[in-house]
Amino acid sequence: MATAEAAKGRGRVCVFSMFGPVFGYASTLVDGRQVAYLGPVTPGVHWRKLWLMADRCNRDTTTEAEKARWIVNQANRSLICGSDVVVKLPDADWELEASGWQVDLGSWCGQNTLITGTLSVPDLTAEQAELKPTRFPQSAA
Repeated sequence: MATAEAAKGRGRVCVFSMFGPVFGYASTLVDGRQVAYLGPVTPGVHWRKLWLMADRCNRDTTTEAEKARWIVNQANRSLICGSDVVVKLPDADWELEASGWQVDLGSWCGQNTLITGTLSVPDLTAEQAELKPTRFPQSAA
């Protein structure tokens, strides 16, 4: 895993809840590679929460690349199937803070790279970004 640089863009953003926290997912083409940007939008939730969830929802021997694919699967599940979607914004600004992790996916769910970090989406309301009820809080703890 490499440390990710800050990034920002404008486009489609899918905002979804997973085990309580709310995450944002944006994707864009960078230098011929499709890059998925994913991170929490809930205030106070650290971006490493995604990786903790991937740890808890996979086997002990799962590699970092496999965990990254699991994270992308969750975002695509929401985008495509509508699972736990809070809101889909067809054209929104977004910004990912520096210091997150960047993982090469090869080619997975239409993505080549996953970059996780704290995501800001100015168009979200406080209510949309707040923690959501969950039946499985232990998966996010």
